[in-house]
Amino acid sequence: MLLAVHSSPQKGGNLERMVVRTAEAAGHEYRLIRLADFEIAPCKGCVRCAHSKRCVQNDDMAPLYAELESADGLIMGGVNYNGRVNAAAHVFLERLYPLYHRDPAFRDKPAAVVAVGGEAPDRAASDIVEYLRDIYFFQVIGTALFTSDTPPCLSCGYGATCPVGMPALNWSHKDYELLMQCRKGLFRRFEDNPDVATACERLGTTLHKEIG
Repeated sequence: MLLAVHSSPQKGGNLERMVVRTAEAAGHEYRLIRLADFEIAPCKGCVRCAHSKRCVQNDDMAPLYAELESADGLIMGGVNYNGRVNAAAHVFLERLYPLYHRDPAFRDKPAAVVAVGGEAPDRAASDIVEYLRDIYFFQVIGTALFTSDTPPCLSCGYGATCPVGMPALNWSHKDYELLMQCRKGLFRRFEDNPDVATACERLGTTLHKEIG
């Protein structure tokens, strides 16, 4: 069983579809976990999990520990918010800490990382990789990334009138007006980029080989 976890609040969005594409390419039974559907609190830093390997907080993370321990592999998806992986992913990764102590549950377990962002999805991926590989000893087999080129300034309502938004800082008014014209492709789908779709499939295939 694979666990396919993602931190996007958008059900059925690019990140979820990329995670699913990767999981399907892996050819194993998988469970999709949308972190937006879970109530998971931040780590308290009490380290009381060292003995029991379970967090003292009885929230929606509690039943996931047994699944994480028994999973054959992990697909972890995150979103770039303001240059770092978003909070839902970060909190989930923090809360893996009970499975770290003494005999780490994830040592050499294969993990694939998927990330999206209006820009620089690699920054979110890097945050996830460092957590999985350097803290929890996962064997990170690779990443699949998608840049949507759709900044939140297109939907917040202020657009080019906000002095610190991306349009004001980076684009001319003319370029912004052109960008805001409704046209096909304004909101990009990862499936329309063959390289990204192929990256997901290759990542899944590699995960399949690692699991055996």
